[in-house]
Amino acid sequence: MKKILFTAILYCVCNVANAQTNIVFIESDDQSNQAIGAYGNSAMVTPNMDALAKEGVSFMNAYNMGCWSPAVCIPSRTMLFYGKTLWKSQKINRKNAPKAFPEVLREHGYITYMTGKWHAWGKNPRDIFDKVGSIQPGQLKTYNQKAGHVTDITGKEAVEFVKNYSEEKPFFMYVAFNAPHVPRQTTQNYYDLYPAKDMILPPSVVNGRPLNKNVKYQYTNNPLSSKTMQSRVQQNNAMVTHMDDRVGDIIKALKEKGIYDNTIIVFMSDHGISFGENGVAGKVCLYEPSVTAPLIIKAPKIKPNTKIEDRVYLQDVNPTLFDLLGIQGLSDIDFQSLVPLIENKETARESIYLAMFDDQRGIISNNKKLILYPKTGAIEFYNLEKDPWETENLIKLKKSKSTVKALLNQFQSWQEKVGDTVSISKTYKQYLN
Repeated sequence: MKKILFTAILYCVCNVANAQTNIVFIESDDQSNQAIGAYGNSAMVTPNMDALAKEGVSFMNAYNMGCWSPAVCIPSRTMLFYGKTLWKSQKINRKNAPKAFPEVLREHGYITYMTGKWHAWGKNPRDIFDKVGSIQPGQLKTYNQKAGHVTDITGKEAVEFVKNYSEEKPFFMYVAFNAPHVPRQTTQNYYDLYPAKDMILPPSVVNGRPLNKNVKYQYTNNPLSSKTMQSRVQQNNAMVTHMDDRVGDIIKALKEKGIYDNTIIVFMSDHGISFGENGVAGKVCLYEPSVTAPLIIKAPKIKPNTKIEDRVYLQDVNPTLFDLLGIQGLSDIDFQSLVPLIENKETARESIYLAMFDDQRGIISNNKKLILYPKTGAIEFYNLEKDPWETENLIKLKKSKSTVKALLNQFQSWQEKVGDTVSISKTYKQYLN
């Protein structure tokens, strides 16, 4: 009888452990929505990322709230890990940092692990995760190291963690690729997939156009060269395909381990990047290619091949994970769970608020987008539904006035909500009255 009881208990324990939901969180750096096939660019060779999109939900308009640093990944990842808005995250340091979300997962029974790039304020990754692999810096001098290409190192360590994992507890694995961030180095076979002369640039890229004076951080010569941008797109896309191969290795390891179906997989980037759009070569701007990035979630019970067009924040994935796991009682997260959107039970926020340093502000509502430059007084107004590449500034049209005023009213409400002290009342007085 005792033997039967012991066997029954052991069976239950093992099955509970097997039923636990593991989490694989993959993050790239500087990858725009244009650099993934699942988001509409048929020229991209990203079969593994595309497969995740087919098996999960893709948020087609996911935004990074903004930055206080020209290294935009720092604020993006700081907001992600601590669940705080831009202005609160800027005040985080090692001494006052709240619990990062992997620490909360640990409290709920998870073994946590990371490999790859670390570029966030607050705690050291060794204080956040139970185990770490190779920790890469935010800015690499070269991808080619003694141990191999950094993309391959990160992918290999993630695969080894999955293959060797033997704990009864579920795991959370954070895989942070540096790719496709500069220096855009990979092997020739990946470059060959994207001949530079064949790279099609969007209509907002104009050869010989002066660089946008309202954007500080520009990383090319003035005026803009389409040929240079084509070369950069080639390098960027090659880096992404290289990374996609390593994502495929991780998926394969999960399947061979027999845990793929019950694993939550998040794939996202911290922000996008512009290759000449609107006269910008860089990422410190509020135009769509820079301020949006892919966000894909594959999880048990999520309807496959779902695309959500509602505008959300990339950092909303923080509370979303807790919601998917049924972890409740977390009231100190500023972002919102995406589960109600996924389950079609709620609508998205009325508007999205954006900020880069103190010299760029933006708000989007009902496909209408307003960009303000408080230090220069410039103002831009776009209809994203009709003009997704932001090529026609509608601010001077009389019919735009009422919409602009309504957006500015929402803008000021957001300022109060997040504690943004940049004043617009004098500079944009004519649009407020």
